[in-house]
Amino acid sequence: MRTLVISDLHLGVGTRADVLRRPEALDALCSRLDGVDQLVLLGDTLELRHGPARDALAVAEPAMRAIGDALGPDAHVVILAGNHDHALVAGWLDWRGRRDEPEPLELEQRVAPQYASWIAKRLAAWLAPASVEFAYPGVWLRDDVYAMHGHYLDVHCTIPTLEVLAARAMARMVGAVPAKATPDDYEALLAPMYAWIQSSSQ
Repeated sequence: MRTLVISDLHLGVGTRADVLRRPEALDALCSRLDGVDQLVLLGDTLELRHGPARDALAVAEPAMRAIGDALGPDAHVVILAGNHDHALVAGWLDWRGRRDEPEPLELEQRVAPQYASWIAKRLAAWLAPASVEFAYPGVWLRDDVYAMHGHYLDVHCTIPTLEVLAARAMARMVGAVPAKATPDDYEALLAPMYAWIQSSSQ
């Protein structure tokens, strides 16, 4: 299986620096999708922190439609959420959390778009005819290759970026992740911060 992994498109970024907004860049990507069996969008496909989701989606729609058309009906797209588009899976994560005894969040959980979020459902529709599913928090590309966006690392970084400082502030409020942290531990710390940032940008 030929897999292409792309991360950090940030479609809809307020600075207009998202390269797939430019037709020549989008055309260059689409011309290289021939023969790709699986496309993995490894987080921050959308920029949902710079304004309303509708604005990011307006930028994303032509790119997603072009990518779906270039891939065709035999290709499969796996989309992961990152810290800037965590809302892609927030609906599903919220549903999990409301269950009486939720199963632990594993290293890879696959979710159909209609269960992930309304934003996920829209992206999947635009990527047709390719099939689409969401994976979180990471995805096994092979038995020996695991990929994730990397936002959990903000909890451990020492470089004082805004994201790292915010993660540390959350750790002071809710407690640090344990030495042998699970995905649920990271979500308990980071998801409230992501939800607050997302809601404030709307």
